[in-house]
Amino acid sequence: MKWTFGAIATLVLLLRLWPHAPLTERVPASTGVWSADGELLRVTLAPDDQYRLWTPLSQMSPALVSAFLLKEDRWFYWHPGVSPAALVRAGFRTYRGESRQGGSTITMQVARLLYRLRTRTVRGKLEQIAAALWLESRYSKRDLLEAYLNLAPFGGNLQGVEAASRVYFGKAAAHVSLGEAVTLAVIPQSPQARAGRGLSPHQLLEARARLAA
Repeated sequence: MKWTFGAIATLVLLLRLWPHAPLTERVPASTGVWSADGELLRVTLAPDDQYRLWTPLSQMSPALVSAFLLKEDRWFYWHPGVSPAALVRAGFRTYRGESRQGGSTITMQVARLLYRLRTRTVRGKLEQIAAALWLESRYSKRDLLEAYLNLAPFGGNLQGVEAASRVYFGKAAAHVSLGEAVTLAVIPQSPQARAGRGLSPHQLLEARARLAA
């Protein structure tokens, strides 16, 4: 048994150390045009037609990071990419016909978004689990959390906390307040229904126009 655990640990270490491209290279990003004083003037669509401003974790508000961890995956730093208890609980609720409850960890959501997986079928969910375990073996928790915060959907073709915070609050992700962080954290669970809550249709369209200008 001790030999088995040692072999697994060695394999995981080798996978982590084996050269691999950073997650930033796997995701196309928008191009931002900035003024001399650091003000964002214009953002173009990424090659996949999304507004996505990839931002390092160090340049996000700690309150924003904490809000997402609390809302999406409070055990993120302690599981191996998959939470069996959460999956069983979600499956049981679905089987009983109760309201859907997500059993996906942050890593599983990164896998779904990164590999464009269809996860509403058993096969799709198994592919998502396998991909999450693979990502955990290759990237650090910090890398995966940063990737999720830059890939999370916020309605339409808006992805990532940087673009979302600029559209909804007119400020960088580094400067959002606790209340604004909590507001952003609930949107990805139902982006089409919750996107733009607190903004009038005119204000939201005006904000999107500034991005596309």
